[in-house]
Amino acid sequence: MNARVMEEAALAPFTWLRVGGPADRLILPRDETELRAALSDMPASDPLTIIGVGSNLLVRDGGLEGNVIRLGPGFGSIVVDGTRVTAGAAALDAKVARKAAAAGVGGISFMAGIPGTIGGAMRMNAGAYGGETKDILVSARALDRRGRVVQLSPADFSFSYRHADVPPDLVLMEATFEGSLGEPEQLVSEIDRQPDQDGGEGRQPDPLRGKARDHRRACRDRDRQPRPAHLP
Repeated sequence: MNARVMEEAALAPFTWLRVGGPADRLILPRDETELRAALSDMPASDPLTIIGVGSNLLVRDGGLEGNVIRLGPGFGSIVVDGTRVTAGAAALDAKVARKAAAAGVGGISFMAGIPGTIGGAMRMNAGAYGGETKDILVSARALDRRGRVVQLSPADFSFSYRHADVPPDLVLMEATFEGSLGEPEQLVSEIDRQPDQDGGEGRQPDPLRGKARDHRRACRDRDRQPRPAHLP
């Protein structure tokens, strides 16, 4: 099977702000096999951008040149083994935090306050409530532009505040985190007490969605305003 490919694909529906232009080519691989094939067939000179759920993404009206990849369901797995949690790059941070907490794995609960995916968390060293991705990352798997697997250690990311220094066209696929032993009920309660948490499995905090909704509403109201007679 080949990844789904959309030419001149609108990117606005893939971002929380629901604004922005199209991608020359949007590639939606469902699993690692499709992703490897898509990368292997892609000319090395073609621009490549990887996006997640678009919670921290503003696409310009002119869109994005070249290829845009958005990982599919096959990259959303979450596996807990002792105090280690392995999650796909497309898994929601909040869902990973809740699954870890329910399994009695502490130290990861801060991710419940991050509106994004594990791939994005690694890319920007995302953090909340005093915790950062760099604090818990053990290893990561990625594919390079030739479709070859690359194993990464925390040192390979050169983490700094809200930044990771890894090649932008390296497609992160999976991360393994190290937590600590805890009591499931206490950990879940800790997440529920975080601001903007509704307790829903895998649901993201609301503030950004609210701002996006308000922005879209303001844009609609602006467009409904009558134009001065001298304007076309």
